[in-house]
Amino acid sequence: MPLEVPDGDVKSGQITATIVQGGHGFEVAHVFAFHGDMLQDQGIYAMRYSHPEQIMQEIAALTPTFHGVTYAKIERLGSLQWPCNQETGEAGTEIMHVDHFVRGKGRFIITQYAPTDEKVTRKFPLLLTTGRILSQYNVGAQTRRTPNNLWHNEDRLEIHPHDAEERGIRNGDWVSIQSRAGDTVLRARVTGRVAPGVVYTTFHFPESGANVITTDSSDWATNCPEYKVTAVQVMPVAQPSRWQQEYGQFSTIQSALLERRRTATSEQVK
Repeated sequence: MPLEVPDGDVKSGQITATIVQGGHGFEVAHVFAFHGDMLQDQGIYAMRYSHPEQIMQEIAALTPTFHGVTYAKIERLGSLQWPCNQETGEAGTEIMHVDHFVRGKGRFIITQYAPTDEKVTRKFPLLLTTGRILSQYNVGAQTRRTPNNLWHNEDRLEIHPHDAEERGIRNGDWVSIQSRAGDTVLRARVTGRVAPGVVYTTFHFPESGANVITTDSSDWATNCPEYKVTAVQVMPVAQPSRWQQEYGQFSTIQSALLERRRTATSEQVK
């Protein structure tokens, strides 16, 4: 069944919304209804939906910038551009912030500096920070499907030559990154781009498990996860972490299920 969602281009379109669990497919509306029953039993909120369109109707009714989004309009026009309401064109807003900022200029508030609780120790003497690289976007769900992988085809751990030499790590070696939260394994990139005592990696490939080793700490004001500061130890290893091995098995199963579904769909078309 179709479900309205805004994508990275702030457009609303239709996608197939099915959740697969235990080999069975559930329409998103039915999943909402199931959880809605639990919420109603707790006296919180009942979500009585028989079709995803009803979910979109509720979003449009409660969110001013979505007032003009309907299934019928998307069926007719193909896609809508958010914001879409009585103050915009029928298909929404083609380009935002042309003559002015929609909600006015940004408001900046000075807050008191709060140092992190994450500290290096003898057991975890290095600080890990994570980030992105230009050729990939976030978890790579979009960019990893493109030739961008020619530029960046795996997440690597950047480590300073001094720290690498202390640990017997050479460029390209597999290394374990262990923190208080967990551990994962990546290939090392020995480079002077990072300072001594600091290691860095990206998180564009799910099998790298970068966020397995980051802590649960978050910013007090925005609740933004503290992905930039994690105390770790780095040592050479010869095999993936347990989490990566389990993820590999999970990926193999999921790929097999997907291929089975494609084969069944192809046979139905014939």
